[in-house]
Amino acid sequence: MSGKKGFPKRYVITAAQAFGGDDKGVPNYKFLASLEKFCKDKKAELIILKMAGSTAKQVDLHPDLADRSEIFFGERDLNRKISISNMVVPPQNVDCSTGRVRFIQQGRTAIIAHPKQRFKAVSNSNEKLPKVLLGTGACTTPNYRETNHRGDAAKRDHMYGAWVIEIVDDVTYHIRPIRSGVNGVFVDLGKRFDGRKKQRNTICEALVLGDLHWGDTDPVVMIANFAMIRKFKPNRLVIHDLFNGHSISHHKSQKMIERVRDFKKGRSNLRKELTECREVLIQLSRAVGRNSQVIIVASNHNEFLNRYLEEKRWVNDTENYEIASELSTAMINGEDPVKAGVELIGPIPPNIKFLDREDDEKSRGVQLGSHGDKGMNGARGSMRSRELAHGKSITGHSHTPEILRNTFIVGTSTHLRLSYTKGSASSWMHTNAVLYENGSVQLLNIINGQWTID
Repeated sequence: MSGKKGFPKRYVITAAQAFGGDDKGVPNYKFLASLEKFCKDKKAELIILKMAGSTAKQVDLHPDLADRSEIFFGERDLNRKISISNMVVPPQNVDCSTGRVRFIQQGRTAIIAHPKQRFKAVSNSNEKLPKVLLGTGACTTPNYRETNHRGDAAKRDHMYGAWVIEIVDDVTYHIRPIRSGVNGVFVDLGKRFDGRKKQRNTICEALVLGDLHWGDTDPVVMIANFAMIRKFKPNRLVIHDLFNGHSISHHKSQKMIERVRDFKKGRSNLRKELTECREVLIQLSRAVGRNSQVIIVASNHNEFLNRYLEEKRWVNDTENYEIASELSTAMINGEDPVKAGVELIGPIPPNIKFLDREDDEKSRGVQLGSHGDKGMNGARGSMRSRELAHGKSITGHSHTPEILRNTFIVGTSTHLRLSYTKGSASSWMHTNAVLYENGSVQLLNIINGQWTID
């Protein structure tokens, strides 16, 4: 039942290119049928935003779309924090966020008509959640000038997709992408929608959590993480930055006041930190079940321990000397010191798998084994370098979720404000990713412990 001002409310928003004759700008009837079925089942409002065709002068939609009541062009507020934007971005543009981010920063989360699905978080202030630029994806066939470089690339990047927008109240909302192939079938929250068939459950190949950083993890987010594990029953649970490294961090090695504060809080003891990592691994192992794997991705925070041992800081660290000396020997023998340290505390379940930096972990053609901090040829890992290095991938590291074509980045499972982010604007979000059996990926944002109005 709707409450004050008609909330909660659900929308499905896609876009249509203008008709270019023949097979250009023609509705993907199968995708539209699936969207209509979803809207009927979920009591959602379908909105189709208008886009130009192969030129700015080509504006008329295909006759089967032109008179539909769902067609919209202009601005519309969905609540006080998110709106449909009338910003015009040529469909041929490689990235609809280019040159537009500053307008989002000055305004609110905005949905822009574009045939390339995009998610770009924009820092808002020192304390509030970021705003987001969303490129819709399309419900029509590609309409470009394929004889030039720009048009040919645009056709290859054209994406059948939409955004599910769930309005909780006047300021809170949930957003998640849906994508389809030519067959019009898409998956949302583990349900397969096909306009020709009854919806059914689908297999979750992987659930990738926002970077864990155990010890700085937000307990509300962890409750939601475990709820997602129960719902999706993933074949793989992927963990980035399991080990936070607060007990031995090089960032604090010369900061005496912070080190004293950590000591008083019990955060300077390496054995304690490794014990807590083992405890959460056991919880995660039990949650996914013996037939699924928990994948620990080699990550930069895990490697804080490598650096601590390499730099011999443990030699003068009375509190951690004993365990560090054992881990130093393990590292000399080629072992991962985090894995060795956890196993030094006690045995770990057999379904837990630690990856090396060189390991691939792919499912449905999607790379799951890269943290995202390293790009190609030893460079730092930018969004573009991740795309070029991996093709389809789900990575972590930046704590800022993002979608660029088939490159997905999760957020964080930590508190959104940590000691080293105080006083700075932030684009961090609590965001996980789900990989389904058809190879499609959804980013799911956790807001106040929830990721949907259902």
